[in-house]
Amino acid sequence: MNNFISENNRLDTLHLYKFSAAQKIKTVLDYVANQASSEGLKKYASAEDRDGQLIELFIKMLSSLDLKMSKDSSQTLNDLVRNAKIDKSNSNSAERSESIKIASKQIKDSHYQIDVSKDEINHKGQRVFMVSCYARDSYLGRYLIKRNFYYPSNREKMADSAYEEIMTKMAQVKDRYYEGLIDPPAISAQFRTILDGVISEIEFDDGHGTTLRQ
Repeated sequence: MNNFISENNRLDTLHLYKFSAAQKIKTVLDYVANQASSEGLKKYASAEDRDGQLIELFIKMLSSLDLKMSKDSSQTLNDLVRNAKIDKSNSNSAERSESIKIASKQIKDSHYQIDVSKDEINHKGQRVFMVSCYARDSYLGRYLIKRNFYYPSNREKMADSAYEEIMTKMAQVKDRYYEGLIDPPAISAQFRTILDGVISEIEFDDGHGTTLRQ
């Protein structure tokens, strides 16, 4: 994930964006590790004032990093803290990466490239999996969508499932376009619809044609 220079000696912005997303989740892991080592967070879903303050701080910290949870905040913190405590293993998980290219049928229309990957992020003995989907207009080199989905180390199957779901559905968009079932303007809209349905505990949006899950 750190190959910033491409084969033609040009800066690879895809890897830069993924590196930035990985750095942000490492900041979250640092926070989680501090809470796991303290005695202040024992009942993560309780109504006690201290727990509530810690969860509120966690939410504010995520917001400052353009991150947002897609489920109950206390349960997300609970899951991450638990994994920070118990996950000391080395992973043999294979990272995955594939691209789908949609060449336009007419000169006036854009080409699209969709890069999908699954990366393992290791940070100070903690692990999370990041599934990324970046779609760009190949003519302009402009990114239309940049989405990253994060999964605790004990939910690798969910990360693999998300990766496969994205690849399958993006390939279906390509097929529908070539079969004449959708027009070029509908392609990017279908990309967003697909990614809005992907389940993640924490999501990161870089503000390029996407919105965070509500």
